[in-house]
Amino acid sequence: MTEEKPDLDRWDDFSGKFIKTDLVKFPLVIVPVSLDAEYDENNKPRMVIEFSLNGRNWNLELNKTNQNFIRSSGFVPSGIIGKKLTFDTTKVRNPSSNQMVDSFLLTGIE
Repeated sequence: MTEEKPDLDRWDDFSGKFIKTDLVKFPLVIVPVSLDAEYDENNKPRMVIEFSLNGRNWNLELNKTNQNFIRSSGFVPSGIIGKKLTFDTTKVRNPSSNQMVDSFLLTGIE
């Protein structure tokens, strides 16, 4: 158990490990420190990057659109570790609720 306590002057510490669009300003530039791959409950591969922002580690699952951007930019998945990734926001349909929601859109890799 960690000795640090959640910060009661902001919501960041109560939002879980996966970052949400309402917690950042866009364009957002991050540098992945690690990349994890696993299969979901439907046996489809998932790609999750870990990065640090404002002194906290976050995870972001890369959707198919973002994965295709990485592929078309000439990178293998592990090739983005240590690169600057620029994200903007876009609207996507949430398959669970069938509503349009904000999502991360990868727009650049340096």
